[in-house]
Parts: sequence; C-alpha cells; structure tokens
Amino acid sequence: MKPSNPLPGHVARVLDHAAADLDAEQKRKLTQARERALARFDAQAAEAESPRERLGLWAQRHVLSLRRGGLALGFALLTGAGMMLAEDLLLEEEAVDAALLAQDLPFEALLEPHFSRGLHE
Repeated sequence: MKPSNPLPGHVARVLDHAAADLDAEQKRKLTQARERALARFDAQAAEAESPRERLGLWAQRHVLSLRRGGLALGFALLTGAGMMLAEDLLLEEEAVDAALLAQDLPFEALLEPHFSRGLHE
C-alpha cells in the first residue's frame, strides 16, 4: 500500500544517500525540516496519554494475562487428568497384586496364559 504523501519518503531517501545531487542550501533546508519533524514527533510522544489510550493499553495487557492464565489452567487440568489416570492404572495393578498374594495358589497356576482374566471381574 502506497503512502498518501510520498514526499517524506523522498526527503528521507535524498538525505540518507550521499550520492544525491543537492547543493548545500537544499541539503541544509531538508536537514532542518527533518530535525523539526523529529522534534514535533518527540513532543507528541512526550505528551500525556489520553484516557482512551490508557484504557486500551490496560485492556491489551490484561487480555494477554487472561490468555496466559487460561493456557496455564488448561495445562494444569490436562496434567492433573493424566496423573489421575496413571494413579488409577497403578491402583488397578496393586489390586491385582493384592488379589494374587491373598490366594494360596501354586506358582505354576500363575504362569497359565489366561490366569488373570478372572481377577479383573
């Protein structure tokens, strides 16, 4: 998208390139104009923010904080759910071990391929 006024870009190109064909008076005037423009920009930047700008910055910061907080909460929930599932699997394994130890079975019976099927019921 082209800027509506190409003059500032042209002035910047002329001043930034040493090979430009300018006499000393033109270069001095362009340099002064650039310095005045930069001074105006600095003055506007130093002015107090309007309430609307402050509200916009506040909202931007807090929306970002809410997003980060939401991501952290989601990660914590996923981690907690994963830990609960892992704990359930460990408890099930411990229940099978307890059931095996509570029975007086010979060791050969434990080695049969379909022995543990009845323990899960």
